[in-house]
Amino acid sequence: MSTSYFEKEKIVTEDYYPYIKGFFKKFAGIYNIAALPLVTVRKKVIKMAAAGEGAEVLDIATGTGKQAFAFARNGYKVTGIDLSEDMLKIARRNNKYANLDLKEVDAACLPFEDSKFDVSCVSFALHDMPSAIRERVVGEMARVTKQGGVIVAADYALPKNGLVRYCAYRFIRWFESKYYPEFIDNNLHGLLKKAGIRIEAERKILFGAGVIIRGAKG
Repeated sequence: MSTSYFEKEKIVTEDYYPYIKGFFKKFAGIYNIAALPLVTVRKKVIKMAAAGEGAEVLDIATGTGKQAFAFARNGYKVTGIDLSEDMLKIARRNNKYANLDLKEVDAACLPFEDSKFDVSCVSFALHDMPSAIRERVVGEMARVTKQGGVIVAADYALPKNGLVRYCAYRFIRWFESKYYPEFIDNNLHGLLKKAGIRIEAERKILFGAGVIIRGAKG
């Protein structure tokens, strides 16, 4: 008997949690070195968010905390969440900000009330999720963001130049999780719009191999 679509989805999502925790358990110790090319991206994400003074920010899949630290450094009240306790241990060890709270939380099922945050951000994490989880995460981001609030998604994209596109894809696939190929073949704009997020601005980064999208809820 063939496996139905819903059964396949269940298998994929059940596999996701042990796989991604194991992936980042092995990767946590060198993550900050591997993520050095993203140093300049952190400031660009904050600039794209353009949050008001005293804004409350949710940083999804905060990892070792670099994006959350950048928000906290700018005076925002920040909540950083991640599935990986191994990554969070590094973030907590390096956290110098009283206005930053780090929690081990599943972004597909956020324990926050509706319309809590002024800004919700996910930075280079959606590509590490299967499509079903990715859709839930974006939906949860929209739910916990205030009406008219800002939602920022930064992640991989493909450059327009054919040769650069091919090289970027092969290189990134070499070190990223198994979910990257499916992510890069899908429409991030469509995913955000499906969750009720209105696209307001977009900025290419990493020579076209990445993108920052700013949206608004409602």
